[in-house]
Amino acid sequence: MDWVRLRQEITETASRVGASLRALPPDTPLARVTWTAAETGAHLVSLPGRYLAMADEPHPFPASLAEENQRELAGTRDPAELATLLEAEVGKLLAAFIDGDRPVWYYTARLDEYAVTASMLSELLLHGTDLARALGRPWTITRQQAVASLRAVMPAAVLVADPRMAPKARGTYHVHERGGDDWTVVVRDEVTVSRGKPARADLHLSVDPVGFLLNAVGLMSRARFALTGGMVMWGRKPWLAAPFSGLFARV
Repeated sequence: MDWVRLRQEITETASRVGASLRALPPDTPLARVTWTAAETGAHLVSLPGRYLAMADEPHPFPASLAEENQRELAGTRDPAELATLLEAEVGKLLAAFIDGDRPVWYYTARLDEYAVTASMLSELLLHGTDLARALGRPWTITRQQAVASLRAVMPAAVLVADPRMAPKARGTYHVHERGGDDWTVVVRDEVTVSRGKPARADLHLSVDPVGFLLNAVGLMSRARFALTGGMVMWGRKPWLAAPFSGLFARV
């Protein structure tokens, strides 16, 4: 997905999320998260400002992302107002990020404007799923949207790597998104993630991008993801599959 299309997708998805917010009573509980519909809307409204505030200098990753999110939930609980604010805040992000290639900070990870904008798209898509399920309505995430979202999720995964699992998961991994990108994940004393294929991998993973994105945040169980063919693994060190699957915390 090119930069122009990504900007269109995020605008259209913010509008879809806004429609869901307007259709739900503010105190409606959501199944996956502990927030109500209004709190989820407030969280989404806060994200563009958070991204812009950290763009020019690194910020330490919070010890508890949930607590940081909770601190930003103060303010309006009116769904219609939240929907309008969300569209306005997304507009501010797009007005500030006009290049796509410009390097920016995402906490302590050095990404680019495309990746951080894709992070906003992933938040809209995934919380949009939460809201749609509460409404009992279908919510579609396309392969192209998932591939674009993973441009943010994959490099930012280093921020949520569990240091206790790293010694067990030590190795080089090739993650191939079907119809999308290839990624190299190297686990040594630190974890690095880069786009492209490794020269040699200990374990190869071929993943469906939509299922991979949903599984990453708990919207699809690991068992369902694997048993439905969403992920196929092979390689010279197959025993690394178990520690690798627990290396990154769900957020």
